[in-house]
Amino acid sequence: MPYGLTLDRVKEINRPAPVAAAWGSVTSCTEMAEYALYRIDLHAGAAQPLHFHPGAGGEFFLESGEVLVRSLDKEGGVQAAMLRRGEVLPVTPFAVHGFASAAPAILYLFVARAQPGLEFIPVETAEAAAASFAALARTNARIGRATTDQREKYWGRIETIVDGDVAGKRMFVHKGGQSSLEFHVEKRETYFIHSGRLKVGLRIGRAENHSVTLGPGESYDIRPGLMHMRIALEDTVIIEVSTRDSDADSFLVEDGQTYRHVEAGDHGKTER
Repeated sequence: MPYGLTLDRVKEINRPAPVAAAWGSVTSCTEMAEYALYRIDLHAGAAQPLHFHPGAGGEFFLESGEVLVRSLDKEGGVQAAMLRRGEVLPVTPFAVHGFASAAPAILYLFVARAQPGLEFIPVETAEAAAASFAALARTNARIGRATTDQREKYWGRIETIVDGDVAGKRMFVHKGGQSSLEFHVEKRETYFIHSGRLKVGLRIGRAENHSVTLGPGESYDIRPGLMHMRIALEDTVIIEVSTRDSDADSFLVEDGQTYRHVEAGDHGKTER
């Protein structure tokens, strides 16, 4: 008789597909009841039309590139400023904004999930967006803020993007690095693999060790109570989105500096 969760209940990997637009694409990395994460890819030299997302304010994080942010002020005038790699940009619900970039760029959007999908309501044409980008691209104004709580770890590096009812982190795990085996009582989280390959070690059932392996563009949802750990098969960048995060809700099961995750049916072999 099995105890607790079984592998067939937790082995599902999400493989979201990007939705193409003239200026790039949008990928729904995960959409849970409490939160959602989206990836926005901008083509080189492309400009989004000014637009808004009904009821979906959140935080943008620029993972790569440098983007020009256009937005409307209270008088309806267009303001422009630069967002640089590694910076965070809060956007309120119904805020009219648009991104443009001279080189390819990737942003992530963290939101509290108010409705399925990310509705995109344009307020100008693509031609107008391109013309505005050309006219405003020389701005020296800055708009973003830095990430917080940046920590060097024995397995890599972690930094906080968002810290609230919806939380977000960027984690770098070097090849061969692994975290501790832990679980959360309240926190629900999702890993999205920006780059690299990651094995998520699991302990389930009758204290059996298993794992799922993720590659670029894939995500994995971790429910409360599931024992899990991160094992990098390559240098890996993880974008994590979750419910509220607290050190008091992280319970250590095995110390990642000494523990080796040997899977069920594979005793005698070391998993790294």
